[in-house]
Formats: sequence, C-alpha cells, structure tokens
Amino acid sequence: MKLGDKEFNVRKFSFFSNEDPYDMRFGHLICWSRIYEYPFVLSEMRSLGGSDLVVHNCCWGFTDIHLVFKTWLDIEYPGTIHSDIRPSTLWNTAVWNVANEPTEAYVGRFDVVINISTLEEVNADHIEVMKNHLAQLRKGGRFICTFDFPGLQLDRIEAFLGAKITEVPSRVSPLNSRLPNTSLGLPDGFTCGYLVIERTA
Repeated sequence: MKLGDKEFNVRKFSFFSNEDPYDMRFGHLICWSRIYEYPFVLSEMRSLGGSDLVVHNCCWGFTDIHLVFKTWLDIEYPGTIHSDIRPSTLWNTAVWNVANEPTEAYVGRFDVVINISTLEEVNADHIEVMKNHLAQLRKGGRFICTFDFPGLQLDRIEAFLGAKITEVPSRVSPLNSRLPNTSLGLPDGFTCGYLVIERTA
C-alpha cells in the first residue's frame, strides 16, 4: 500500500477471539474488551524490542482504565506521548484531534502509533483518520489499533488496505468475554478487532 512516497504493509487484521490472551490487570467495570486489547498492543510493542521506542498513544482517554494503561506505557516506554482532543495536566500529554492532519513535528517521528478503540467513534472519514496516524510513522514503525464493530467503516477500510479482515471461530463479545458485561445492553454480535500496519519505505 502506498501513500505518497511512503509504503506500508498490513501485518495483522483480525477480529479478537474470546480465546485470545487476556490480562485482568486491565479489568474495569464495563471494559469487557480492554482485557484483550491492551495486552495485544503491549505484546506487539514488545516484539519490536527495547524500551527506547518513541510512541504516540492517540486518544488516550484521561481516566479510569485509560489511566491504568497510560501508567503501564510510561513504565515500559518512557518516550510515550499521550494525546487527546482535550488537554490534560498529566505527564507527557498533548492535544491532538485525530480528524486533523498531524503537525509537522509529529510527521515521520514515531516508532509506534497507537489508537485503542476510538477510530469507530470519530465522526469523520475513517480512512482519512487512519492516514493521519500513518503519517506519523518513521520507516519500520508500526501503527497498532483496535476497534469496535459495528462502528468502524469496515468495508471502506478493507478496500483502502486491499485486505480482508480475518474471521475467527468465536468473536469476542460483551457476553462471551472473560470479563462479561450485560449492563451496557450491547448485542451479542458486537465485537472488536485489531489492525497492525508497518511502514516499510
């Protein structure tokens, strides 16, 4: 996949299974999917080796379980910037709206750009939002994101990537998660997935 003079490769694109690795460190109230999403992201980052990665955690989320994940990222990867649409007084936070192109200071800067379960909530073209994240990768860098479905503009994303999402025997849902949730009233067909893209040139 090419964007301007940059080339990218889709490394992983799949729904989560309820049999996937999970971590109850990230269990919190209604967060039925975060016990899968956060460990997946951390595992992908660890596969790159070292703790000196320059990381951008986009739409980081401010409170509760989001703050727990921020803390773990800061411990393992001190070079992490956490951005969101609203300002925060916490360490290493910044303001960025993912619907906007990144500032020049962010372009081609990061080894890892993360977006956890937010793309589907952005009231904008999800392809353009994804491009805004990809623009920040240096060569060899990875974009690691998770998303809810329905929610993500999946057909359009598949066409943009030139890749189909991988099906799994048992998609994780609010009801079959290792941390089930019924209080939100989400249908059993509600699920989440992940996408990893590497900038190759």
